[in-house]
Amino acid sequence: MKYIIFILFSLNCFSQENSKPQFLFDENDQSITQDQFNNKLKDKKLEIITYQVDTAYIGRFLRKDDFGVLSPSEKVKIQIELEKLTGKKIDTSKTIIINFFYKDNPEPNGSCIDYYVNDKAYKKFLDKNNTINQFFITQKDYKYKDKQVYQDTNDLIRKTLFKYHFNCGNYIIIKTNGKFYRKLGEYKQNEIPQNLNRIE
Repeated sequence: MKYIIFILFSLNCFSQENSKPQFLFDENDQSITQDQFNNKLKDKKLEIITYQVDTAYIGRFLRKDDFGVLSPSEKVKIQIELEKLTGKKIDTSKTIIINFFYKDNPEPNGSCIDYYVNDKAYKKFLDKNNTINQFFITQKDYKYKDKQVYQDTNDLIRKTLFKYHFNCGNYIIIKTNGKFYRKLGEYKQNEIPQNLNRIE
């Protein structure tokens, strides 16, 4: 799949009469050569995204899953925004889990969000675990039918945590100390409880 995306990206870049420049970046936001880019296509832990800005075509690798730390101000900003979106006070002694969804095409088998929001095993896990603040959030202008799914009306959650568009779900686990584990793209809901323990 990565190779197909790259071929389409290349064709798009070079088929223009006045072609825009092409810039390639690795998973650490460092500029890379075409050869380095081609080698990274083989890495199954990386996902390539391609997009166009006003002045250039961009090819960028991202880790499908990564660990990091939110600054205290970022963590507070996320907490305040979640409280605004949901109208609920957040217990800061609990771990935050955000499942974030970009709008997708529901045809022919329904939207990915349908499965994640209605997963009975995951609901049971949450019912038994009172140390988690769970949130299902959709991108701005994507209103989902379930009242327990909230729209990122100020686009702050996306800009801070899920900057690049990945279909079929994304999630982040944020511990009280700001350390996080993030998964981009389609995932298995039952991996979330396991990944809670991967953050030190």
